[in-house]
Amino acid sequence: MRTAKLLTILALLMVTALSQGYAMSIEAEVDRSEVAFGETLSLVVTLTQELGSGRTQTFGLPRISSIPGFDIVSTRSGQSTSFINGVGSSRTQVVYELVPQEPGKFTIPAFSFADGSGNTHSTKPIEITVLPPPAHKEEPEDERPASEPSRRAEEGSSLFKAMLVLGLLLAAIIAPVMILSSVSGRRSPAAAGRREAAIEDAEVVEAVAPSAVPPRQAIDFAAEVARLKRQHPEADKAFYQQYFELFGRAALAGSNNLSESMTSDEMLKKAAEMCSSDVARQACRRLAGDIELTLYANRAPARAFSAIDADARDIINAIMQ
Repeated sequence: MRTAKLLTILALLMVTALSQGYAMSIEAEVDRSEVAFGETLSLVVTLTQELGSGRTQTFGLPRISSIPGFDIVSTRSGQSTSFINGVGSSRTQVVYELVPQEPGKFTIPAFSFADGSGNTHSTKPIEITVLPPPAHKEEPEDERPASEPSRRAEEGSSLFKAMLVLGLLLAAIIAPVMILSSVSGRRSPAAAGRREAAIEDAEVVEAVAPSAVPPRQAIDFAAEVARLKRQHPEADKAFYQQYFELFGRAALAGSNNLSESMTSDEMLKKAAEMCSSDVARQACRRLAGDIELTLYANRAPARAFSAIDADARDIINAIMQ
């Protein structure tokens, strides 16, 4: 009889212990498994805890400090708890905004978490593909300035041809007058006056000949960026401020539709209207966010410099077409 009572008490204690227990799971997922270089993606880590009757203690997620192949630019978290008939459920979620460091295939590793009972819970590894930028954005910088002398040579050749045509026209006007005067052998003072007037008129025409049109691109953007990178080995806040100022001067020199009185946001909106391709218009929107972050939020952009520089060159090339 005493043994039966002891077994009954032991069974009640086991039921009570089980009712105080809890189940736990941890998951990780991304908003997309394929991302372009220079863009961001979100990694969401979720911890779900099922609490026993009357239990209110929960475990927090440990923060992730680094992920191979990615920079963590921002982190935000949230938590919710609910109880139904004395049984609770807690959900903790942390969102990491990631920027890839380079193109290629990367694996976000599994993250492990140990609960209060010593049990370990882990997420699954996640495969991420980072697409490289278009091939034309990787054109070597030392090849870009070569187009400037070639364009100036073409303009000089066009000017020479225009002057040659003008000289032939003047010769066609003056030659008949000289031939007629030599054949007649004599000419009246009035005819001489008319001939001199014709020559003076021809000289006036020559005086107003159009001059050479200055090149549209007065700033060698690629060479100036290379010089700026030599002055600033690290892309800090001061570097980006000078870089965006250089971009503004290059854009003004490249198009007469832009004005110095425009703000950077107005200039990029106007440039987006001028661009014929969706790629250039999207580059205008991305660069506007980078400039706002640097000039108004007073901190460096979240994107990699190579992606920012590629967008800036696309915009300058588009508005010069």
